[in-house]
Amino acid sequence: MDTQLFFIINGTHTAFFDSFFYLVSQRAVWIPLYFAILYAVWRNYSWRGVLSILLMIGIGMLFTDWANSHFLRPWIGRLRPSNPENPIAPLVHLVNGKYGNGYGFPSCHSANIWLITFVSIYWLRNRWVTLTLSITAILWCYSRVYLAFHYPGDILGGFLLALLVAGVLCKIHSRYMHHQPIMPVRQGTVPAMALALILLYMIINAAVV
Repeated sequence: MDTQLFFIINGTHTAFFDSFFYLVSQRAVWIPLYFAILYAVWRNYSWRGVLSILLMIGIGMLFTDWANSHFLRPWIGRLRPSNPENPIAPLVHLVNGKYGNGYGFPSCHSANIWLITFVSIYWLRNRWVTLTLSITAILWCYSRVYLAFHYPGDILGGFLLALLVAGVLCKIHSRYMHHQPIMPVRQGTVPAMALALILLYMIINAAVV
């Protein structure tokens, strides 16, 4: 079933979607959104909050990357769908000739983007922030399947790993280091506006390629 779902997503390729999801999967294009999140945190918690959220995300990513590279991926040993050693590789649609080597379960991209999402939502309990980051994470994860770097199950594994790690970090912070915001949550629409501009840029860029 996982393989069938992968082929459904990977098989819906068009020139527009190839360009669009290739851009979605590039880390640099999301930098304005990250700064918008940090700005919203700063407006509510000052620099102490900015440093705290960066520390939580940094520790979380170090752990998820370590768990993936040293434990989970070697132990599970699931080849990426586009890995040339995978029997289904000849049937996979590649974008710009890019393919993945090694193992893919769980997805580091999925774990990292959902970790950022969960920790940011913990700090900024605002519906606009929740909606914005959820859309971003879903788009990012969908792109990894579309581009044939992961199966949907890999994405789910990364999501669950991020949920576990973020839950532990937020629980520790809430219990031992919690402090009240200096004002009610504000600037929650700033990340949403950043996402809208990023999506507009990607749509225009993909349409003219």
